[in-house]
Amino acid sequence: MKNNIRIGIVGYGNLGRGAERAIKQTNDMELVGVFTRRDPTTIRTVEHDTKVYHLDEMNSFQGKLM
Repeated sequence: MKNNIRIGIVGYGNLGRGAERAIKQTNDMELVGVFTRRDPTTIRTVEHDTKVYHLDEMNSFQGKLM
């Protein structure tokens, strides 16, 4: 990928689902994942390839290229 803007969504309610759809349709953005307080295994995202992480994992992504 080019120098895409990497984005993480915090929370997965109505706004989170809308943001996921918008990011997936944008060529210069990359969705890293959804971060939630809930059990990540219970979250069903709109796009099947979207990764879901617990909010506690968010800091481990800071400064890392994936």
